[in-house]
Amino acid sequence: MPDLLSIAPLAETVPVRGQDVVVHGVDVQSIAALLARFPDLRKMWATGQWDYAQLLGMSDEMLSAVIAAGVDVLDEANAANLALDEKAELLTSILRMTMPRGPGPFVATLTALMGTVGDGASPTAPATTSRSRSSV
Repeated sequence: MPDLLSIAPLAETVPVRGQDVVVHGVDVQSIAALLARFPDLRKMWATGQWDYAQLLGMSDEMLSAVIAAGVDVLDEANAANLALDEKAELLTSILRMTMPRGPGPFVATLTALMGTVGDGASPTAPATTSRSRSSV
């Protein structure tokens, strides 16, 4: 029986200017730092409404930071020098490596997890009201 590491790629390569660039998923600490640093990204993350055109339209500083987080050989300054189509290809790969099933299922799973960690109720479950006791 295959183990998880043999069936799920942890990295992939993306050709950029004739070089194969290794792309990996962004770790939780880096995601938290990116969300703290970029309000537009935080808003997209919080709503779960991932629009790649909107993502590509965000600040070059934000795009460069995300790319640098997912590609070890690029720092933010070098990532800023990439052409928009190169950034799009790298971002697509970074998102795929970070959230293999896509942002929607990831946000749904995270939301459900937060419900179990919090008060035990799912944040998407309908609210319940308790009945008052009748005095008999």
